[in-house]
Amino acid sequence: MGREARPAHPRNFRERLTTNSFFDIFGSMNLSKQGPDPDDDLFFALTHALRRRALLSLLERGPLCVCHLTEILGSSQPTVSRQMSVLRAKGLVEPLRKGQWIYYSLARSLPAWTRTFLTTLYETRPDFQNRSYQLSQNFCPVQAPTRLLFLCTQNACRSQISFGWARALGGAWVDVRSAGTHPHPDGVNPLAISVMRERGIDLSGQSSTPVDASLLRWANLVVTVCGEADESCPVLPPGVRKEHWPIPDPDRIHGSSREIYLAFTRTRDEIESRIRDLFQRLGIDILDRPLPFMATN
Repeated sequence: MGREARPAHPRNFRERLTTNSFFDIFGSMNLSKQGPDPDDDLFFALTHALRRRALLSLLERGPLCVCHLTEILGSSQPTVSRQMSVLRAKGLVEPLRKGQWIYYSLARSLPAWTRTFLTTLYETRPDFQNRSYQLSQNFCPVQAPTRLLFLCTQNACRSQISFGWARALGGAWVDVRSAGTHPHPDGVNPLAISVMRERGIDLSGQSSTPVDASLLRWANLVVTVCGEADESCPVLPPGVRKEHWPIPDPDRIHGSSREIYLAFTRTRDEIESRIRDLFQRLGIDILDRPLPFMATN
């Protein structure tokens, strides 16, 4: 009895796309306007489950060391290091030395179509996401992220925007939460969500959270972003620092809908500037490309 013929191996990248439902999302993308045709390197990375999840973790969280990736991916450190070396050789990730530790990030030279593809894959395939994953405290020595708590009265606008910017610009260098002394029952202000979406940051999954003693003990730094929260801020535990930003409430602006919307954009931009200044003062590296995705409070 003769041996069963093996299926022909796909000869090129585009032929492989037609044989893998995994790549169906290419049909919704106009790659011809985003640079050169896709090559085999990205396909090679994405057909391996661990490498695929590593790339999407870097897209979601920014620079991560092998310790972080080992925890997220659930694989041994030698295995993760070996796969990251493959991605580095393919030009998809690049190393960043911080002290004695090596962190990885998506390569800055990635073509636009590659980032678009990874973002689309992340958004359309929930099974590839790590949004709900919270890193434990098993960080590299002396590399634990700075824990920031942004506090306002209702936790509906200014503290949420601060959370969004800090998470997007700080990536794995920071652990960020926000809360309110009297949380708004309806959650995040829709205009805050809208103006942040203009900058590629999604706050739609956020909720208004009450501040409590455990949050205050967790934080390294508490930033109050409104006068009422500054005045009513509970006594902080020893060692927790506090900083106040007197940012006007855009929701109290009276005027046309356009004038109110512009007030929210000014608040957004002021907070971005303050976050960048804070990170510079704290010695926190600012990501070249803000992360579009964030874990929720």
